[in-house]
Amino acid sequence: MTRDDQLRWEARWARSAAIAAVLAGLLMLASAMVFFPKDRDGIERSPDLLLSIDQNSGGYMASAVLSSLAALLLAGVFYYLFRAITARGGGVPQWFLYLVIGAPVVYAVATLGGAFQAIDLAEEFVDDGIIRGEKGSDHAKELGGASPVLVALATAGTVGLAFLFVMLPLRARRVGLLTPFMGILGAIAGALVVFQLAGVSAVVQAFWLVALAALFIGRWPGGRGPAWETGEADPWPSAAERRGDVPARKPAAELDPTAPLPEPEPVPERPASRKRRRKR
Repeated sequence: MTRDDQLRWEARWARSAAIAAVLAGLLMLASAMVFFPKDRDGIERSPDLLLSIDQNSGGYMASAVLSSLAALLLAGVFYYLFRAITARGGGVPQWFLYLVIGAPVVYAVATLGGAFQAIDLAEEFVDDGIIRGEKGSDHAKELGGASPVLVALATAGTVGLAFLFVMLPLRARRVGLLTPFMGILGAIAGALVVFQLAGVSAVVQAFWLVALAALFIGRWPGGRGPAWETGEADPWPSAAERRGDVPARKPAAELDPTAPLPEPEPVPERPASRKRRRKR
């Protein structure tokens, strides 16, 4: 594919990728707000979660469905960004494409499967009637958690999705497709996929995705970086360069490797020290 073909492809799919990014962000927010575990006096953490799932199984399943849909939409968003990065020589290996498609799908399957199994465990826990104190905690442990297959899938999907959030924004920043702020914020959003913070993770991830959508369709404040227009790896201009206070940085591709190096400036001789003059 030529550079012009790539730019036409990006222009044709920019709106679709932007819509997918916005929807994924909104679904993440909705998923975080649908289900909230309750705190109950005299009940340990694990039994408390099982009771909350049993009392609001519909909300728990809805949260899982919304999270799964958001992950599937992320596959399209990350694929668009992956194509743009590789076209500009971002150094992303081709096998990364399998991770771009596979990680969100595995995450979605594991999330739905885990939700079904958690609802069954919660119903069994409540039906047995042992919910309080140390006995309730021991009983929750006896029931066990998700199956080893689901645990493996959930781990692979979560780590893979977090890796995409971290790697792609940093590579996109390297070739000038994202600002330094967007690159770092994407890495933070990826870390929050693994280290979930209630009320924070979804907000950060949704904000980054909505900002990415604005960048895809050219609605970024002050305009997009030149890499989006040239199809080459061009550094994102700084605020001073946009104002014209300093000349724009020359892309690495335009540098002439055959040009002679500038002559080094002569180093002035240091005057002799007083001790040396006295000896003389």
